[in-house]
Amino acid sequence: MTTSELTGIIFKRLKKFSLLIIVVAIIAAILLYLYAKKTPDTYTSTATIFPLNSSPEGGNTSSALSNLLGGSDSKNFEGDGSINIVELAKSRTTGEAVASTVVPSIRNKMIASLLIDDFNNHLGWMEDKVILPPDAEHQIIWAGHVLQAGLTAGINKNNVLVLSYTGRSEELVKAVSYEFIKKISEFYINLKKEKAQRDYEFAVIKADSLRRTMGAKDYELIAIDKRTLFTDVNKLQFKVPTENLLSDKQMIRSQYAQAVANRENAAYKLQKATPLIKVLDKPDPPYQVQSKSAIMYALIGFFIGAILTAALVLSSVLFKFARQEANKALFGSGAKTTSVTTTASAL
Repeated sequence: MTTSELTGIIFKRLKKFSLLIIVVAIIAAILLYLYAKKTPDTYTSTATIFPLNSSPEGGNTSSALSNLLGGSDSKNFEGDGSINIVELAKSRTTGEAVASTVVPSIRNKMIASLLIDDFNNHLGWMEDKVILPPDAEHQIIWAGHVLQAGLTAGINKNNVLVLSYTGRSEELVKAVSYEFIKKISEFYINLKKEKAQRDYEFAVIKADSLRRTMGAKDYELIAIDKRTLFTDVNKLQFKVPTENLLSDKQMIRSQYAQAVANRENAAYKLQKATPLIKVLDKPDPPYQVQSKSAIMYALIGFFIGAILTAALVLSSVLFKFARQEANKALFGSGAKTTSVTTTASAL
């Protein structure tokens, strides 16, 4: 079979099965058209966040920034454990904390319940409705996984956190985005407050203990004075114990003054705990909308259906031609080969 014969067979075979090819192409176009129509639109919010540095002016701002973002090998952030802000945003704890939040502006419902309603109201192709879990705990766990799947977080080249969330409802995307920022901020505030609270409580206990110790030394001095009422104060039996007690009291008084200073410093740190992050770009509309073009998908389906059907129709002819050419290449043109007798037999 020559190339010209093959071309003629291909055109005749395509003409013979043209109706089948068109029908299959139309079916594929309809299927992809319905798929695009049934695929819900998604909305993506983007927020840029940077950490505030509460250290004194002129301090190492970049160091504190790197510690908060997890970009430094330092193990301390103002005396607290360094927590990677990206890992915090993607953590299960943060996701479930957001899912358990009640949104007053959206029917005063929990975000987990809103996510289930939103999913059921915007079902995609071949997606089943989500059955509401029997209790709030299971709803929060399910919603936490959904929130983690829709969230992306990363540090850009300017060392700023970029937080994006994708969902099917514009109103819910906004609420979820703000709640993620709020929970991240609350985590760092609570972390700072816990450390300051522990320092304050320790300083208070230490100051109270030293004050009681000074009172005990006063009672000892009074007791010595009573026991040695008519004793010469220059005698060692009175002088040595008194000097020792006075020396101890002076040392305790110095420690007490330091403890009081530490207590006031701890109280100041506890009172000045403020949000450690600041939003540069708020996650407000307009959002990035991603939708599938039904017309484009229909055209793609039509061409794919037509090409696949045509390839299936021509597969036997092309296989015979390829086998004949392989035999010629292996055994030469004079060898006994299996050929197609006529064009009609090939069809």
